[in-house]
Order: sequence, then structure tokens, then C-alpha cells
Amino acid sequence: MKTFKLYGPPGTGKTYSLLRRVKKYLAIGVPPARIGYFAFTRNAAYNEARDPLLEEMPSLQKKDLKYFQTLHSFAFQRLGLKKENVMQEEHFRAIGESIGVEIEYASYEKDSFNGIFTSESEYLNIVNLAKVKGITPLEQFDLNEHLGEIERTKVDIISQEIESYKKHHDLIDFTDMLKLFLNKKAKEGNPIDLCPDFDVVFIDEAQDLSKIQWKVVKRLQKHCKYMYLAGDDDQAIFGWAGADVKSFMDFESKEKYLRQSRRLPEKIQKKALEVIERIQLGRKKKSYHSKNEEGNIIPQDSLEEINMRKGKWLILARTNSLLDTIFPLLKDYGYYFSSSQGNSLSASLYRDILDWERWIKGEPLNLIQAQRICETRIGIDFKEKENRPFYIKELLTKYNLGLITWYKAFSQVSADKCTYIRSMLINGEKLSEEPRIRVLTIHGAKGGEEDNVVLFQDQTVNTLEALDRSLAKYDEEQRVWYVGITRTKHNLYLIKGKNDRKEFII
Repeated sequence: MKTFKLYGPPGTGKTYSLLRRVKKYLAIGVPPARIGYFAFTRNAAYNEARDPLLEEMPSLQKKDLKYFQTLHSFAFQRLGLKKENVMQEEHFRAIGESIGVEIEYASYEKDSFNGIFTSESEYLNIVNLAKVKGITPLEQFDLNEHLGEIERTKVDIISQEIESYKKHHDLIDFTDMLKLFLNKKAKEGNPIDLCPDFDVVFIDEAQDLSKIQWKVVKRLQKHCKYMYLAGDDDQAIFGWAGADVKSFMDFESKEKYLRQSRRLPEKIQKKALEVIERIQLGRKKKSYHSKNEEGNIIPQDSLEEINMRKGKWLILARTNSLLDTIFPLLKDYGYYFSSSQGNSLSASLYRDILDWERWIKGEPLNLIQAQRICETRIGIDFKEKENRPFYIKELLTKYNLGLITWYKAFSQVSADKCTYIRSMLINGEKLSEEPRIRVLTIHGAKGGEEDNVVLFQDQTVNTLEALDRSLAKYDEEQRVWYVGITRTKHNLYLIKGKNDRKEFII
């Protein structure tokens, strides 16, 4: 069995390089079912790997590439589990209620099988982080990496309560899923190896894997002839979720390096390297070339100073809480944008606006279109049942409709939203397409890129407190901002922090 490790700095095409190798194995006759392609996120496994491959090779179907997935999804599939077997948000809340500890939110990224646990309860974060690291919750507590006032005894109580709840309700969490895959036992006590045999296995985003995920990788290694790992220790920013970058760096393999970034202009790369070279605990030294473009770094005091009426933009902030002030400002300027919450205008509302404009011009609508507009947007009970074309003129008197503009007719749409939509239309925003502006956290944008990047340099108090806990936390913070900077294809706008003491220095 041969193992290769591919180090790929930002924009050097790690996934492209892996897919090129996938196509080579397919070309020499390796069956698709004998190829495993596993990534840290569902987006990387599906949208960035499987789907482009299917588009390029029409002879393949999704069912052929059944092992293009996350490691958690792989374990879920091999164990024959169903969604109802896995702990969900409501289960964690029920546990909190039973022991008198408020748990506002606790979830694995829904339906993504990334295994990234997020919670506003630091107790749950400690318990989960301990599991993925393979240590006890009290050992994780004693590392003093947590935030806020946490009681040591409560950590142990909550951990035991979770295990008891799971046992009583026959549930597992995402980490249990991997453990079961690794340790599944037959009724007679003999081990069952659930891992199929592969000709070749690819592991993308390898720097983000946790210790227990690395155990799964090592199991896969025993079941394949060739293994390719791709990643970049400089972009390892999921330490808070248990990612173990050291395991990636220490994994025994033949190392190869991608040397040419097709994304980063010279100035952007230089600034990014200044940040990443602050790392204290060691990193893999890499030499890679920027593209043949100087690029621009433009310091700004506020978002209001930037004209974003044209082009594609990526607006980044360190945490979700720091994004909250950005959304209203974009709406005030009439910009159409997307975020982790979805698009700033729902497709259904814009479709209803277009339908209304067609309707008042004399074109007919079908029953569903007319009913939705009347009931959802205007607030009247549409009593028609016949599935036929409806002309607005025949309904004007019966439903007290008027041949007026949509923003005057749609009484169920707030005045603020109508104003926002009208501003977007005046600005020439293409509301039938995907927004040209995206607003994300740096973590949410990992793997992405854009022509213009706006990076807010603010940090939260919690982030700053975490930096004082350990050099590992300090190093991870440098990586986070390195990732933020290196999303840039042409122009980087740096927004100064509102408070000098909370500003990350770039």
C-alpha cells in the first residue's frame, strides 16, 4: 500500500489535483465503487468533487460514486443507520431541561454529516471536544481552553446524563457513529470490519480531521492499495471542533507540494505570509508562487466607504455575532446578498412579484399562482377551485383587486421589505440569479474565493480571551486570518476594528 500527501497552499488546486488522479484511475479501468473520496465537509465531497466529476463524465451517475462523501456519512451508511438513530438538537435541549442547565442551542450541522458540533453551552462544547479528542470531559476541562465561568462538577454530571439519555433512548451522536464503525461487534463477540476494500482512497481537507477521524483514515488505509491525502496545515482552523493538524503533518507518506497559486495576487500573498509566519509551535514551510498580478490591499474605516454596486464580493467577519450589523447596512444600500441564513430575498417572493406584473399586464396565472399571490401576499381568501387560467380583470370586483404596482398591492409584505426590493431593482440587482455578494464568517468561507474580499478586523472578547489560554490557540487564530486573507482573487478591503484593542493586526 502506498500513501501520498499533497500539500496545497491557497488557490493551488488541491481538489483539482485529486480529481485529476481520480480520472486517471477511472481511465485505466478502476470501477467507481472501488474509489473512495472522503472530505471534511459535505460541500467539498459533493459540490466540489463529485458533482464536477459527474458533469465532466456524463457516463457516470451519482449512484456510481457512492463513496464520495464525508467520513461521518460513510460510517452512517455502513452501519445502516437512520436519521432517527442520531442525537438531534431537541434531545440535547431535553437533557438540559432534565438537569436544570439551560442549553440554548446544540447541533451538528444539520443534514450535512460534517460532525461539526456547535453549541452556545460551553459545557456541551467541552463534553463533545473531549470525545473527539479521545480524553475525558474533566481532562478537557483541566486544559483550561473553555470560555466563561464553568463548574468542574457540572461537566461530569452533564457528560454522564448525556450518556444515560442516549442509552435509554437508543441514540448515538456523531462521534459514537465513528466509534461504532471502528469497533462494531457481532452478537457472538467477533469483530466485524465494516470497511469495504478500495483500489484507491482520497482524503481531501485532511488538515481538518479529528483524532477519531484519523483512526478511520488508518482503517481505510488498510483496505486500499493507494491513498492520497490533500491539505494544508496553514489552513487548519477547526481546532475548536477537535481538528488535529499534527496528525496530518505526522502521517507517514511520500510528500508532494503544489507550487502555483491561481488565486492569489502578489500583494495579497505577501500580506498573508506575514500573518502565517507568526505561528509559534511550528508549521510546514512551503514555497509557492503567486499569480502574475499585483493585486490591491485597500484599508477602510467602514463598509460605507466601499462602492459595491458592481462585481462579485465576499464579506467576511470573525464570528456570526459580528455579521449582525452588516446585514441592515447592505439592505439600506439596496444590495442583494446571501449568508448562511439564505438569500436576502426569497425566490418565492420575487417570483410572485414577477407573476403579479404579468397579471396586471393582462397575462393569465394558473390556480396555484393566483391563489398564492392573493392569500400569501395580499391576504384575501381565494375561493376559486377550478384549475384553469385566471385573468385579473375577471377577479377585480369579486376580490377587490386593483391594477396597481406590486408594492401597493402586497399588503402582507412589510413596508421595509418593499423598500428594500425596490432599491435592489433600481440598483439593477439580478434577483433571478444567485446574489453577487456573499456574507460569511471566515470559517464559513473556507475553500471559497472571490474577486473582491472585504475583511472586518474586529475580534470578540471571547476570541481574545482564548488567545491567552495557549500557544495552540494563538497559532490557530493566525491561521484563521490567513484563510480570510487568502480568499482574495484581486482586491482585499481591510475594515479597521471599532476598538483598537480588539482589532486583529494585519
